[in-house]
Amino acid sequence: MQNISYVLQQLGQPRLDGLRPAANVGPTITGQLTPLLQTTGELALLSSLSNAIQKELEEEERLAEAAHVFSPSNVEDQRRRAVASIVRRRGQPAFRKALLAAYDFRCAVTGCGLVEILEAAHVYPYKNEATNSVTNGLLLRADVHTLFDLCLIAVDPSSLRVMTAPLLRGSEYASLTGSQLATTVRSAQTVNRDSLEWHLSRCEWR
Repeated sequence: MQNISYVLQQLGQPRLDGLRPAANVGPTITGQLTPLLQTTGELALLSSLSNAIQKELEEEERLAEAAHVFSPSNVEDQRRRAVASIVRRRGQPAFRKALLAAYDFRCAVTGCGLVEILEAAHVYPYKNEATNSVTNGLLLRADVHTLFDLCLIAVDPSSLRVMTAPLLRGSEYASLTGSQLATTVRSAQTVNRDSLEWHLSRCEWR
C-alpha cells in the first residue's frame, strides 16, 4: 500500500490516506503499478476500499483496546482470553473439524498444511447451525481468511479459481490469482456455488 502511495505521488495524485509513500521503490514495482493507477475509476476505487477498510479496522482496534486492558496481576486470565480468541477465530469446533477432514487438513487456497493456523471460514455469514454446513465453508490459512472476510480475495463460482482485488497487486498474495481451489475429499462436500456468488457480489472491485 505504501508502494501505491509512492506511485500516486509520482503521478501527481493524492496519496492513500494515512499511508506515507514508501522509500526506495524500484523500477519493477513502479512499472507494475503505474498503468493500473492511471485510470481514474480504478484509482477512486482503490482509495475508497482502502479508506473503508482502514476505518473499520481502526474502530475494531479501539473496541479491542477498551475491552482487553492488560493487568500484570492477572496474566493467567489474559492467557485464557488469548486462547479463547484463537478458538473463536478458528471457528466453531465441529465445523472446523468437518472442514479439516473435507480438505484433507490443507488450506483450500494455499495448500498450507500447518493445522494450527488453519481456520473455518464461512462463505455466507454464520446465522444458525444450517450455515455451519461444510458446503458453506472453506478451510483457510489465517491470513487468507482475513483477506476473504475483507472481500479482498474471492472464488469464481464457475471455475472455482481464486480472484484477488487490485489492492493486492504487487503483494505476495497476487500469486494466488487464478489458482484452483482445492477439491474436497468427497464431491458432496464441494463449496456451494451460490454462496460463492453471494460473497463475490460483496467485492466492489469485481
